[in-house]
Amino acid sequence: ELHTSSLSLLFLGEDDQSRRSSQSSRPGPGKPRGVPVLRVPPSDSSNLSLMATLLERPAVSEFNHMLRSHGIPTETWGKHGAKAVDQLFWELFCQRGSILTGLGTKQLKRVTRLLKIRLLADIDGADHVVVSRLQLMHDGQQIQRQQLPLGRLCWKMPSDNALLQSCKINLCDENNEYAESWRSCWPSVLEARLGICSSAFQHQLDEVTSAYSYHTEDNVHSEGYPGLKVTFRVTNPAHSKVACIGLPLGQDFATANDNFCLERFHSKDALPIGSQLNVWSWAPLSEFNKVYVKPSFSETTKTEKSPGREEPVPQCVEDELMMRKRVPISASMSKLASMDNVAHAASGKTPKKTAPNAKLRRVLSSKRTDWRTVRKIASNLLDKNYTLSQFMQDLAAFPELSLYLRDGVVETGSGRTADDEYQRTICAFFAIYWLMRLDIDGRQGFCFGTDETWTALKESAVQDGQVAMESALPNGLQKRFYQLERRLAFFNNAQWSFFRRLMVDAGLLEASFQNGRNTFRVKETRMVSLLALTAIHDIMKIENLLPTVQPEHDGYHGYAAGDVIGDHDHALCYVMDHYPDLLPSFKDLDPAERQSVQFTQCNLCFNHGWLVQAEAPAGAIFSKFREAVARDRRVQGGARDIALYFVHWLTDLAGAEPTPLGGCEKFVIKFPLHVLNSFLQSFKFIEGISVRTETQVMEKYLKYRWSDHVPTLGEPPKGPHAIAAMRLLCMAQANGRTIVDAFNQELSSEDKEVLSVEMARTGCAGQFFSPELTPSEVISKAAGPAFLVYYGPAFLQRMGTDSPLRRLEILAEIFRCARKLWPAVPDQAGNFVTVRIDAITIQGHWSADSELLLLRMCSNKQACIERRPKDGNSFNEDSTQILFNTDNGAPLCSQEEMIRRLGPAMLAEGHWYRKVAFAFLRPALPGEEIRTMVDGNEETKKIAQAGDYVVRADTKWKELYVLPQQKASDAYDLAAPMDIAERLDAAELRAGGFRCYRCRTRIKAIRASESLLSKICPQKRFMASWGSPCVVKADDMLAAQVSDSTIKEIYRIEKTVFKETFSLDQ
Repeated sequence: ELHTSSLSLLFLGEDDQSRRSSQSSRPGPGKPRGVPVLRVPPSDSSNLSLMATLLERPAVSEFNHMLRSHGIPTETWGKHGAKAVDQLFWELFCQRGSILTGLGTKQLKRVTRLLKIRLLADIDGADHVVVSRLQLMHDGQQIQRQQLPLGRLCWKMPSDNALLQSCKINLCDENNEYAESWRSCWPSVLEARLGICSSAFQHQLDEVTSAYSYHTEDNVHSEGYPGLKVTFRVTNPAHSKVACIGLPLGQDFATANDNFCLERFHSKDALPIGSQLNVWSWAPLSEFNKVYVKPSFSETTKTEKSPGREEPVPQCVEDELMMRKRVPISASMSKLASMDNVAHAASGKTPKKTAPNAKLRRVLSSKRTDWRTVRKIASNLLDKNYTLSQFMQDLAAFPELSLYLRDGVVETGSGRTADDEYQRTICAFFAIYWLMRLDIDGRQGFCFGTDETWTALKESAVQDGQVAMESALPNGLQKRFYQLERRLAFFNNAQWSFFRRLMVDAGLLEASFQNGRNTFRVKETRMVSLLALTAIHDIMKIENLLPTVQPEHDGYHGYAAGDVIGDHDHALCYVMDHYPDLLPSFKDLDPAERQSVQFTQCNLCFNHGWLVQAEAPAGAIFSKFREAVARDRRVQGGARDIALYFVHWLTDLAGAEPTPLGGCEKFVIKFPLHVLNSFLQSFKFIEGISVRTETQVMEKYLKYRWSDHVPTLGEPPKGPHAIAAMRLLCMAQANGRTIVDAFNQELSSEDKEVLSVEMARTGCAGQFFSPELTPSEVISKAAGPAFLVYYGPAFLQRMGTDSPLRRLEILAEIFRCARKLWPAVPDQAGNFVTVRIDAITIQGHWSADSELLLLRMCSNKQACIERRPKDGNSFNEDSTQILFNTDNGAPLCSQEEMIRRLGPAMLAEGHWYRKVAFAFLRPALPGEEIRTMVDGNEETKKIAQAGDYVVRADTKWKELYVLPQQKASDAYDLAAPMDIAERLDAAELRAGGFRCYRCRTRIKAIRASESLLSKICPQKRFMASWGSPCVVKADDMLAAQVSDSTIKEIYRIEKTVFKETFSLDQ
C-alpha cells in the first residue's frame, strides 16, 4: 500500500530533456502545483540499506587498498555521479549485486547484471516511457539524467565470495545459473523504484514480449556488463490505480524509499547507503529512443574516424556537461514555493479580484520581499569574503523567483522551459555579482566559471586544463566543449573599464581617488533597485501569467481591452503601471527608484536587441524611448536612468545561457568580441535621440555597422534596396555576408521588392530614410503599419541545412502574408505590428511541408506562425494566411503539364550537369516494389517490370530506384563493370547482386525555388514519368532529359543527392 510522505510536494525545476514536445505537451488545467513524493514500502533490498558509518571500517579500508593496488584511482570516486568506495563495498558484500573478477591481475573487472524496465503508456495518442530525470543520492549528489527504472540482479556464487581471481563460468551467459532470474525480481524492481505493487497492478500491465532484449554493454574501463531490457505496457492509463504514477496526463511524480529524508539531504547529514529519491517524468518514446538508445561502446569504437575530423559526440554528453553548470534548486527556494502552495491549499479561498491575471494575483498577492536580506546583498558585493554560494542563498529573498519553480506554470513564450528561464535569471544575477567584483574575482568568474565549490576559476587553473564544474566524462571531451581559447581571449581583451564606468554612470558605484588609486563603494539603494529589476524582468515569459488588458486601459501600448499582452516586456510594463501591488519586489522600492525601474523597463520601452540586430522598424525601437527622454528631461536622474537601463541590458544578455556556473557564456563564448564592441559602440548613437529623429538615428547606425563590418564591404550601399541590405546584414550577424550576397545576386526580383519595401517602412508618421536609400513607393505613398518580425534575426542566424536564398524567400513570404492581414493604409504609417515566428526558429519546428504552417492574427497588434489544424477549413480566413500554399484542390500536375509549365524556363535558364558518380545496378525481379527513401522519407515508388534494373545510388542515403532497360543502358556503361574489391561495403553489394557501373548521364537542371514552385507546381507534387507521384521541396533540383531541344521527361533530385552526384558541365 502506498502512502505519501510528510513532505508531500517536492518543488524542483524541469530540465530540458524532461520537457515534452509541443505535440504531446501536458495540458495546463488540473496539474498539481508540485511533484508528489511517494514513499516506497520496505523491500528486501531497502532493508539492506545501512549507514556508511556502520560498515566495518577496517574491511572497507582494506578493500580500498586492494582497489588502488590494482591501479583503480579511488580518490576520484564519490564525485560527479561516480560511486564512492563505501557504496561499491556495500553493493558487493551486502547487496550481492556485483562481483569482481581478475583479483591479482591487471584486469580487475566489475560484473553486474542490470534489469531495465520500459513502462509504456499512451498519453495524448503517443507512446511515452517513464524515466528518472533527477536522483538525489544518499551521499548528497544530485544526478540529472534520463534513466529507465532499473534493478541489480543478485549473484549467488558457489563460494559465496564476491572477489574472484578468475572465473570459469561464462558470466555473460543469459541463463547463468548463479544469477537471479529477472522474472522473479521484476515486480520488486517496479515496487522499489516506482512504488507500485505488482498484485495491485496485475490487470493493468501487459508484457511486450517482442521488445525483450539481452545484451552486454562495454565502457572505457571495463567490459562484460550483461543487461536485460523488458517492456510492459499500461493497458488502461485512465484507471484510478495508475494515478499514483502520473497517469493519464503524464505528470511528474517522485518516489523515495523509507530511509531517505529530504531535510537531512539538504542539510548534508549522513543517509543510509542505497537510499535515494527519484523524480520521474513521462518522455515521448520516439524522442527517448532517438537520444538515449545508443550502440554499445565496443560498437562505436569500431567506427573508423575520418582523418582531420573530430568524432561526433552524442547529444546527451553535451547535455550532461551543460547540466553540470546549472544551479540546483536551493532548499530555501524550494521551501518558498512549497509554503506558497500549502498556504493556498489550506485556505481554499479564491481571491475576489482576478484582474489582470487570476494566477498572478493568487500566487503573488500575499508575498513579501525580504528587504533586509536584499540590502545585505547590496552591501556585501564588494566584500571579498562574500561568496557566490552565500549570494545564491540570499536570492531567495525575492519571491518572484519561485514562479519559475511551480509545476503547472511552466510554458514560456520564448520556446524555452521555465527552468531554463530560472537558470537564465540566476545567470543575470551572477553577472551582476561578477561585474561588481572586477578587482576581486569578477573577471575570472565572468570568463571561466566556477569549480564544484562555486569558487571562481583562476587563469592559471584553466590554462592547466581545469574546466568549470568538472564531471566524470573524459577530460578531453570537457575541454572540447569548454572553449578555453575564447574564454582567454575575452578575459584578456574585453573592455572591462567600460563595464566599470557604466556602473558608475548608473549610480551603482561611487568612485573616489584615495592613496594614489581609484576606490569604489556600492550605493546600496541603487543596487537594490537593479537586483529587484533583475528578479522580475522575465517573469512574464511564463505564459500563464500574462495579463489581460482591462476595459479602463483600452489601447494600452496598442492592445485593445480583452487582449492578452503577448510581449513579455509590455506585459511587465502593464502590471507595473496599473497593478504594482502584485509585484512585491517592485512595490516597496523607494518612489524615485520605482520611477527609475519603470524608466528602464516601461517608460523607455527600448529593446536594445531590436537595434543591434536591426530586427524592428525605427518607430518600434526609438519612439517610446524618445518620448521618455523628452518627458523626463527635467528629471536630474535622467542620464543616470539611461545608464541603468544599459547595465540591466548587459547583465540580462550576459546571463542569456542557462548555465550560471559556467560563467557568462553568452558573451564569453557565443558572442564574437567585435560584435560585443558593436553593442557597446551603439550607445553613442542612441544618445543622439534627443536631437535627431528616430529614423535619422537608425540610418546613421546602419551605415556605421556596414562600414565597420569585417571583412570590409566597402561604402554603405545606395539605391532602393539599400535599407533592406543593411538591415539584413545586422540581422544575420555571422551569416551577414552570405545573406547579403544572396539578397543582391540570387533572390527573385519579386521577393527582393517585397523585402526592400517592407523593411524600409519606419513606423514613424512623416519620417523616411534618405531618398537615395528608399524605394520610391515608400516615400510617395506613406503607409503602414510597419512590421517587426520577432525572432527574424535568429531565423537568419540558425539556417540549419537551408541555403541563405531559401531563408530569404521564406522571410519575403512572411512579409507578404502579413501585408495581406494588415493592408497598407496612410493612417497607420506611424504604427507597427509584431509578427512572431519563434515557432520556426527557437522552437525548431520549421518544416518543409508548408501546408502545415499558418500566419494567424492574434490581435490588432500581433500575428504568429502556428500549426495548421488537421481540418484545413477550421480557421478564420479573415485573420489567417496559409504560408507558401496556393493549393485550392487542383488535381495533381501530370508529367505532360509539368513539361509544358517548366519547359521554357528549363531550356532558357537551366544549366547542363554531368553525373560524376558511379552507381550499382542489378537486374530487377519482375513485380518487386522498389521504394526510393532519402533521409527517412519516401520520395517515390515503382513496381519493376521484366528487363528493368534496380539502381542503388552511391550516396549516404543509398537510395534505390528502378530504370527501364533502355534508360539504364543509356545512362550507364553496362558493358564495362568496375571493380569494387576495395570498398568497405563490397561484400554487402555482392550479396545483393549489385555490380558497379560508371554513369554517362547528362541532364539539364534548375533549382526549385519557392517562387518557381508557386508558379509551376504550387502543390509541390507532380506525376513522374513512371506513374507515381513525386514530391518536390524548395532547394531541390528539377532535372530534365533533353534531346534536340526537346524535353522528354522532368523529375526531381533531392538537393543533397544532387550535390553528391552531379557537377556543372563546363
